[in-house]
Amino acid sequence: MSWSSTIPYVLAGLAILFVPGFLVVWASRVRGMALVAIAPAVTVSIVAVAALIAPIVGLEWSLVPVSALAVVVATVALAVTWFVFKDMAVRKPRTINWLAGAGHAAAIGAAAFLIGRRLMAVFGTPESFSQTLDNVFHLNAIRYIQDTASGSSFMVSAMTGGTFYPSAWHDLVSLLAEFTGASIPVAVNIINLVVGSIVWPLGCIFLAQTIVGNRVVVSVAAGVLSAAFGAFPLLLLDFGVLYPNFLGNALLPVAIGLGLQALGLGHQLLQPRTVSWLLLFTVLPGLTLAHPSSTMALLALMLPPLLFIWFRSTRRVVARTGRRSLALSGMVAVLLLGVSALIIIWQSVRPVESAATWQPIETTGRAIGEVITSSGIGRPVSWVVMILSVAGIVSIILRRTQPWLIGMYGVIAGLFVVVASAPFGPMRTFFTGVWYNDSPRLASLLPVMILPLAVVGAVRCWDKWIVPTMAALPPISKVRAGFQEARLRGYAVGIVALVLTGILGFTTQQANVREAQSSAASGYQLTNDAPLVSTDELALMKRLPNEVPEGATMVGNPWNGSAMAYAFSGRKLLQLHLLGEVPDDATEIFDGLNAANADPAVCPVVRRLQISYVLDFGHEEIQGWDHGYRGLDNLITDGVARLVDSEGQAKLYKLTACGQ
Repeated sequence: MSWSSTIPYVLAGLAILFVPGFLVVWASRVRGMALVAIAPAVTVSIVAVAALIAPIVGLEWSLVPVSALAVVVATVALAVTWFVFKDMAVRKPRTINWLAGAGHAAAIGAAAFLIGRRLMAVFGTPESFSQTLDNVFHLNAIRYIQDTASGSSFMVSAMTGGTFYPSAWHDLVSLLAEFTGASIPVAVNIINLVVGSIVWPLGCIFLAQTIVGNRVVVSVAAGVLSAAFGAFPLLLLDFGVLYPNFLGNALLPVAIGLGLQALGLGHQLLQPRTVSWLLLFTVLPGLTLAHPSSTMALLALMLPPLLFIWFRSTRRVVARTGRRSLALSGMVAVLLLGVSALIIIWQSVRPVESAATWQPIETTGRAIGEVITSSGIGRPVSWVVMILSVAGIVSIILRRTQPWLIGMYGVIAGLFVVVASAPFGPMRTFFTGVWYNDSPRLASLLPVMILPLAVVGAVRCWDKWIVPTMAALPPISKVRAGFQEARLRGYAVGIVALVLTGILGFTTQQANVREAQSSAASGYQLTNDAPLVSTDELALMKRLPNEVPEGATMVGNPWNGSAMAYAFSGRKLLQLHLLGEVPDDATEIFDGLNAANADPAVCPVVRRLQISYVLDFGHEEIQGWDHGYRGLDNLITDGVARLVDSEGQAKLYKLTACGQ
């Protein structure tokens, strides 16, 4: 399959991600770039919540419950915003500036091109899949949603014996696969392509406009810079793979932008603050069900703006009252109450401590340097991003505006430094246990706050030096005032802007991003010695639907990639994930199936678990591990099975022992 042949799938993915949210945001009377940017975040909430509601009301998982919930939420939004707007002065319709609109669209197009080509290079082909440990769960979970007709986060986790797993990403992929008939790997890559190359840069542009203003130069800078980080979106498509975190991080800029607007800290209010609050609360379920750590990141990042609001409000309250000590005490009490609530939430919404075992990876000095140079976890220095972000910080300090933005940068920088360099212990776990004490997860969050600072730096350079310099050049400065002359100046500025955009795009697509692409691409290569599934193993798995009856259960060593057979063929195995729960007596099978004719304890387990086939991919496990499963060896020699099919060293056996 070629990438050009996936255009219908891409269009379907765009429709799934944008249309439901677009209806709601439009009903909320949000227009312009904000309408398009906020729509996917609202869509994810609608999809994730619809997946929770559908089994309760007796609906199978499909676009039907998604569409129904979108209509309901849009209707509510229309009614609520009617009450919000009804007492306001009637605003004149905004004049559409088509030239500015084209500039904003070009910014999105540039970002989509820069990121999209990187992602397609990483995937290689539309059918490729990540050869990483966590992908066993992700692909099988999508198949499980299809088989059970339920995308509920409470149902998906049942595949591995759990009680809850955030499944918003899996729900999106399953909808695309069902709607288009695409295979699971193709649907995965298309959703990731749309999220990474369109949803993420749109969110970055929205956040930048919230902070700096709704200008074309802001959109262009944010769009190009959204493609300038090896840490995101590429890192989470390489490490893990962490698809749920990938979706959550991509939605985070929109949530931050809405939070700033709701607090009244935006450069200009694009809609009433009440609408911003309502949209923020609408986005939060999707952000949480994409991955709870993304919501916790939002909570941490909003702390400096909230402290800024508290400090400003405290000064006003104390200044306006005669009983200043009492007023100050009240405001301090409010602060302490808020901090206490934050600590309770912070310690509650996190994985169990036994799962947060990742160790520090570098010294504190190196970690600080990586934050400043935008080169997290050992990537090459991103010089242009570093210069622009430092310029943004200096500009904010000199202008004494938006100090909370530097505070937000300090929060994410501090969390990364702690996870990357602090000694393993209670203090480190308190701050970064939310992210499993895992450096790559926090490194992927750095661009969320480095980017707005870099945009501030780029825009200040444009306003302070580039535009005045152009205006002073003789060919432009000597042009007389008038309509035609203004057009000439506009053309000149446009040409210079195009050149500078090209330079910015070229200089930010260097070693940092190239190395991230190369690292990620190595994990999507299907070869005879691939770490999870080889060419031969995949070929055999694709023949299973013709060789293994529906409803039959296979057994295999999940660590050698055989568990992926469920995703590729729809035929179940006893263990569908490397870390999933299995029946207590399954060890009788894993350790002694080849002794079924001699050991009387084996056959009762075989019958109870209804095992009839064995998928044997040998003992070459991912990451060089060895988990045993010696009971699946020598099945023909021991007279307990016959060979049904093989491809290279990959073999499918049919049990003949235990009366089968």
